[in-house]
Amino acid sequence: MKITTLNISSNVIKYVTSNGSGKLKHGSVSPEGLINNGLILQPDTIAGQIKSLFTRDAVPRDRVICSINGLPFSYRLFTLPKMEPAAFSEAILRVIRKEMPISPEEMYLTWQAYPAEKNEWQVLVAGVTRQPVDNLIKTLSAAGIRPYFLDLQHLSLARLTAEKDAIIVECEKDYSNIVMLVDGVPQALHIIPSMGPEAVLQDEVRQVIDKLGKMVNFYNGNHLKKPIKDTAKILLTGELVKDASVVELIRQEVTYPAELLSPTNTAISGLPVQEYAVNAGSMLMNVILEKEASADTAPYRSINLGRIARELQSGGFKGKTDKRMLGSIAVVTGIAALAFAFLSQNQVQTDIDKVQAELTKANSALSREKTVLENTQAIQNSIDEIEAKIKSIDSDYLSILESENYVIDISAITQSTPEGVIFKSLEIGSEQIVIIGRTDVASMVVQFARNLESIGGFSKANINWIDKSNSNIGPGLAFMILINR
Repeated sequence: MKITTLNISSNVIKYVTSNGSGKLKHGSVSPEGLINNGLILQPDTIAGQIKSLFTRDAVPRDRVICSINGLPFSYRLFTLPKMEPAAFSEAILRVIRKEMPISPEEMYLTWQAYPAEKNEWQVLVAGVTRQPVDNLIKTLSAAGIRPYFLDLQHLSLARLTAEKDAIIVECEKDYSNIVMLVDGVPQALHIIPSMGPEAVLQDEVRQVIDKLGKMVNFYNGNHLKKPIKDTAKILLTGELVKDASVVELIRQEVTYPAELLSPTNTAISGLPVQEYAVNAGSMLMNVILEKEASADTAPYRSINLGRIARELQSGGFKGKTDKRMLGSIAVVTGIAALAFAFLSQNQVQTDIDKVQAELTKANSALSREKTVLENTQAIQNSIDEIEAKIKSIDSDYLSILESENYVIDISAITQSTPEGVIFKSLEIGSEQIVIIGRTDVASMVVQFARNLESIGGFSKANINWIDKSNSNIGPGLAFMILINR
């Protein structure tokens, strides 16, 4: 099967493609558009570069498995009894609604089951919020690429080793990734953002080592009876480990044996794995269609970008209903055509009467559907109007909620604000700070987020969205930044 994998990060876009007979080709380009925290902020610009790259290297544009470095996600591990696929899907969704912080309706979900004890599955579930994925689909469509599947960086990396107990560390310029495998199951997944373009390489590596140590200690502290083995290897990959000093520093600082990740799978032989690790792992993605799954197959669900793209294009319930009703009318009309071709005149007249009766019923049903849809749309318009009024009322407020250190917070935010960035609202809570503002240049929003971490001292500042500003916020670009304490 011909497969292309596309890995997008803020500093490089990489592809690996197979011609179906085992021969691999790879290439890359540096992105000019903004990508931050896994969110493509300028889809048209990035799409143009991907399109040019694929055209230049004659890369196939179908069956493209995509991944985005830094893409935020939530994950959990659950244990469920073995059951039929349909029952399993319903069961796992019930557990997700109960145990995960975001509802399934607000995420795109992927899961993978692993054999456990007592006829059970241990299931790793990961959920990605919708906006980054929707922006990715928009980018791919603009580049003329048929969306296929989304692969998570960590799951891709886990496929590159046959070791049952290992810690895979991918060191990249924008985000580093850590995957801890225990008995072949990914037990801990971690994303580490870069300290910034001015950071020293050794400081970046020490940050990764620090996060690695904390992750191992946390896992072992919560799994006293079954900690990760002392003999588990740290498998290193990523562009930064091409520098020998990085590998040496990690070996000096950690207690586990560390070596370069060296996959043995012949399907990716000859590929520069340290540079194309995630692409290589995505080439090994076991794409199992739901209709092919059976009770004996380990339950598996991927994020199907093609299906999501079709749902987005359909326009939701209204589009689906209209197409279904019009399809019914088309079928009835087709029956009339067949009647004229094959029946006698009397039979034709009889069938025409029947067809006209069916057509009348179909038109009546369509009329009822349209009435329901119009009423629904009227209600939605009222809701939109109310929400617009609420936004208008709230647009310029400053809400100080539960934080006792709000003066310090405001001072830190003010000191981190680049010239040309203007606040419109600031909501300070004990666990999260929400900043809404405007600027003329999108890069200033990225700089603002970096300043909040480096100057303001906040642990994590994420850009939630950037869009054209409306009249309530002012001219230029509007944005939202979320600070998690």
